[in-house]
Amino acid sequence: MAVSSAKTEADRIVARLGSFIQGIGLSVDEARQIMERAIADDPAAAPADIEAKARAWMLIALA
Repeated sequence: MAVSSAKTEADRIVARLGSFIQGIGLSVDEARQIMERAIADDPAAAPADIEAKARAWMLIALA
């Protein structure tokens, strides 16, 4: 996945997870960084799998 398309996909998923991100008290910038890392970790993964991985990483970041 190209860098610009990874950022676009990260933006889409961050928008979808807006209430989750707000609910756990994470900033949008922090969430976007985590999302971009989740995409980079497995760029061929389905968006739902990337979203699930990123959600778990966001919760871990709060620990």
